[in-house]
Amino acid sequence: MDEKYVAIAIPFFFLLIGVEILALRARGLRGAYRFADSITNLSCGVGQQILEPFFKSAILVPYAWLYARGHAFSISPRSPLAWVVVVFAVDFVFYVFHRVSHRVGFLWAVHAVHHQSEEYNLSVALRQPWLQTLAGAAFYLPLAVLGVPPAMFLGVLTIDTLYQFWIHTRLIGRLGPIEWILNTPSHHRVHHGADPQYLDRNYAGIFIVWDRLFGTYCREDGEPVYGTVKPASSWNPLAVNTMVWRDLASASRRTRSFVDKVLVWLAPPDWRPRDLGGSNQGVAPTKRTRKPRYDVRAPRAVQVWVGLQFALVAAATMAYLWVEATAPRPLLLAAAALFGATVVAWGGLLERKRWGWPLEVSRLAAIAGLVVCVLA
Repeated sequence: MDEKYVAIAIPFFFLLIGVEILALRARGLRGAYRFADSITNLSCGVGQQILEPFFKSAILVPYAWLYARGHAFSISPRSPLAWVVVVFAVDFVFYVFHRVSHRVGFLWAVHAVHHQSEEYNLSVALRQPWLQTLAGAAFYLPLAVLGVPPAMFLGVLTIDTLYQFWIHTRLIGRLGPIEWILNTPSHHRVHHGADPQYLDRNYAGIFIVWDRLFGTYCREDGEPVYGTVKPASSWNPLAVNTMVWRDLASASRRTRSFVDKVLVWLAPPDWRPRDLGGSNQGVAPTKRTRKPRYDVRAPRAVQVWVGLQFALVAAATMAYLWVEATAPRPLLLAAAALFGATVVAWGGLLERKRWGWPLEVSRLAAIAGLVVCVLA
C-alpha cells in the first residue's frame, strides 16, 4: 500500500471509531469495545504499518521486474475503464489470497491474527498481521504479467484495503440490493464468526460476487460469535502474531512422520497428523450467549497511561509513514524496534505481567536516547 495515503487516513479511522463508540453506547451496547482488546487490535495495526516499509519491496521489486520484462496487455492509467477492470482484478486476487490463507497452515498462521478479537468493531479492521505483505506478495505477480502498471496496482491495492475498514461494524444492518454486489458489514460479520455454519465463508474484499460465484457465500442468520476456534487469550501483539506459528512448529516437531512434519505447514488449519489425534472433524457448536473467553483487566491508572501513550504513538506512526520513503534506513530500523517494544510493553502492562513495567521504563529511556541522537 501507499503509506502516505494510510497516514492521511489514520485521523479519519480514529474519528470514525469515536463515532462508533458513541453510537454503540446510544444503542445500549457499551461492552462492544473493551479497552485492552481495542489496544491490542490497534497495536497489531501499528506493528504492521511500521514493518511495511521493509516488507513492501518483497512485492514491488519482483512486480516491477516482471512488468518491465514484458506484459501481455498495455493498460493505460488514463483510462477510467482500465481502472474499473483493475479494481475487479486486484479484488479477485485478494479473494483468492484470502481464501487460501484460511486453508493453508502457514498462511493461516499469518492471517489468524485478524480474526482473534472476540469483539467486532472498527478497531478490528486495524488488527492486521505483521507478515501480511510478505504472505500475499506472490499472489499479485500475475497482474504484472497481464500489464497492470506498478503505480496503478499499488493505488488500487490501497483502495481495496481502505474499503474494508467500514465493513467491520455491528451498527449497520443489511443494505438491500447492494448486498448482491458489494461486501457489506453483514457479509463480513459472517466471515469473522466462529460459529460452525460461518467458518470459512465470505472471503470478499470489495465485491461479494466472488463468494457467490465460487460457492463460499453465506447469508448472516443471527449475529455471529466472534473470534477464532482456538482463542488467542492474550493482549500481547507479539504473542498473538506468533501463536499459530508456535502451534504448527510444535506439531511438526512432535509428529514422527517426516511427510506429516511438512504437511503440518501446508494442510488446512483443522488438520492434524494421525499420531497427534488426526484431523478435527467439525467444530464444536458455539453459543452466542458465552462471555468473552479472555478478559484480564489492568487497573484504571494503567489503562489511562496506555491510552495516553497510544495517542502519542498514533501521531508518531503518521509521521513515520510520511517520511519512510526518504528517512535513513538505520533510523527507521531503530524507530521500528522502539515501536515494537512499545506495543509489547503495553501487552505486558494490560496483562499485569511482571516484565511489563521494566520493559516500559526501558523503552522510554531508549526513546529519549534516540531523540537526543537525532537532535545532536
